[in-house]
Amino acid sequence: MNNFEIYVKTSALGQTGIHWRSIKSEEHQPVEVPGLILRQVIGEENGQRAIVNDLINEVKPSLLILRDKEKLLLEITGIESPQRSIRLGRKVFNSILWIADDIEENEVVLRKIAYSAIQNILQKDFSLSKMIEKSVEFYGLEEFRVNLKEVNEYIEHIEPVYSNKFSDNIESYQQYQIEYKSSESLEKLAEELRNYPLPKESVNWDGETKNDSVLIVVTENLEKRTILHKAGVWRGFATNVEEPAKVVVELPQKKTQVLPSSATLPPEQAQIPSQPIPTLWRLIIMLIVGVIVILFIILGFPSPVQDPRQPEKNQQIHYK
Repeated sequence: MNNFEIYVKTSALGQTGIHWRSIKSEEHQPVEVPGLILRQVIGEENGQRAIVNDLINEVKPSLLILRDKEKLLLEITGIESPQRSIRLGRKVFNSILWIADDIEENEVVLRKIAYSAIQNILQKDFSLSKMIEKSVEFYGLEEFRVNLKEVNEYIEHIEPVYSNKFSDNIESYQQYQIEYKSSESLEKLAEELRNYPLPKESVNWDGETKNDSVLIVVTENLEKRTILHKAGVWRGFATNVEEPAKVVVELPQKKTQVLPSSATLPPEQAQIPSQPIPTLWRLIIMLIVGVIVILFIILGFPSPVQDPRQPEKNQQIHYK
């Protein structure tokens, strides 16, 4: 366990209140926030960004496993300390976190702890809660101290896990599963953690294959119900989880102009389609028109008769 980084978050008696500490040794436990839980998991949305710890409710029993580049992170939160709660006069919750290099040996240890944590959530095995109660104590007014020996002994004695190869239906194993948290879903997750290694690649809700992502989330009420899907979680269980609506991109379609029928137009705009005139009727009409023209030519029009009393134009009038 020497290659594991351990962080604990709980409350002090005084004004410092709830804070993280890096548990480097029995004597050296400085205030320090683990940087990986501040990693952004969702891009800017409505002017806000989502980080790793936005995926869990820290005051409820929760579990989170993250793979980030060459590191694995396991975080367990919301474990109450009854004795320190009595001393402080309010509920005291604890979070404990492990970070290690992403190698098989370390993954086996983290899966082992995660399996125990799920048994604790299912109220089947309380060894995790007992370990935290024994190992974390107030230290003066503004600090707390963690007994590393108690933590390491707990890890040595909890139930072992196995490294069976998940050869059957590997694509199904990689596929994401995000749904309502129930005893059945947690029992299935616990068996996966007990028997099979974490996937090196996982397929998230958007269909994207990822090798660095939040792998497992178990928690209570989420502030944003769709956050587990959008963050690309591989296995996610919460009491109010909800699948977001997928945006469907429609290809532009060529618009066709539909002309209104004459029945829909006002009478003055309605047009009666022309009917072709039969050839015989056309000949008859042409013949009648020709006869009329000939009659006009033969009969002629009465020409205007000049009044003899009127002098001709330009005729000079002589007076006697």
